[in-house]
Amino acid sequence: MPRVRKYQNKTESQWGKAGKKEMRFSRFSLKDFLLQLFALAGAAALVLSYVSVYLPPSELSSVLMFFGLYFIPIFFINLLIFLIALFRLKAIAFLTLLAMLPTLFYADLFVKFSKDETAPEGEPFKVLTYNVGRMRLSRDGLESAANSARIEDFLKLERPDIVCLQEFSLRNMDAYKSFAPFMPFRHEYVFGNQYFYGNVILSKYPIVNSGTIKFEGSRNMCIWADIEMGGEILRVYNCHLQSSTISFTSLIQRIASKGELTSEIREVHEKLRTSNKLRAQQVEDILAHSRQCDYPTLICGDFNDTPVSHTYHKLRQGRKDSFAEAGKGFGASYSYLWPLLRIDYILFPKEFTAFQNEIKREKYSDHYPVSTFIYR
Repeated sequence: MPRVRKYQNKTESQWGKAGKKEMRFSRFSLKDFLLQLFALAGAAALVLSYVSVYLPPSELSSVLMFFGLYFIPIFFINLLIFLIALFRLKAIAFLTLLAMLPTLFYADLFVKFSKDETAPEGEPFKVLTYNVGRMRLSRDGLESAANSARIEDFLKLERPDIVCLQEFSLRNMDAYKSFAPFMPFRHEYVFGNQYFYGNVILSKYPIVNSGTIKFEGSRNMCIWADIEMGGEILRVYNCHLQSSTISFTSLIQRIASKGELTSEIREVHEKLRTSNKLRAQQVEDILAHSRQCDYPTLICGDFNDTPVSHTYHKLRQGRKDSFAEAGKGFGASYSYLWPLLRIDYILFPKEFTAFQNEIKREKYSDHYPVSTFIYR
């Protein structure tokens, strides 16, 4: 039987190769492209938030501070991108995962799932810090006189030994002197005519010395008091640092109403630059003052900055954070956008120990009170 030769159809083969190229090209997906684009942008934003912690105030850091302020929503956006990429089996998921890994160093500054229930040894005292929102920013709209009365009742029920109040406001000095009589020792710096406004330190222990750190170019302030407890003196700083007064919501609303994107961004940048510069200088003023003190120091109050910030990084050096040491659940202390913003703190000496840090979700102000027991 004669052998039959098999000839390859070259034309068909060439068409096959062209078809494969066409199929390969057709695999391009707009969804995958957008996913990669969002993943790169999200990872970059997260990295910028890490970098913002270590930069001194400048034109650049005033922009990067915005990323640190919104660290939590940026992280959750990255987490969502990671889950979508993982579900679609896309390699970009590894980039997002890599960008999220450093958050492990910041996680316990925002949320904690467990805490030590064993009380430490030593002599405890309870510290409470609370931005009371001028007594007029309650979440349920209660008028200021009634609201200040229930804040007073709250403090009486909590029984703290030391209280740091920011944005404290009452109608006159007589109302202030009769406020919280169960805290007999006090130091304040207030100003105003019809309603005075400022910071107050209340104490069950004697205040042997006190003063005020006035911030240049700002109505914000820091007051301090040397408090004698059991023959030892502790210095307490009560801070209310410069606010940025910037939010994504207000920015979008203003752009929508005016339709001028460039001018709005320019104004936002200027506010960020100014507030960042002022707050950084305020931090330096507090630290310079505290270095001249021979006593153990607590720094409490409304920092108007998150734990992913230059402000927090500088003030925490050499100190412990009560929430990181003894908190549980979410650490957010600002009632709006809860649980995204943690801006109120109790920082204390490393040789001390914190126990039972609590953030009470009361509706008396736009902030929540933060309290903890500190063992000497």
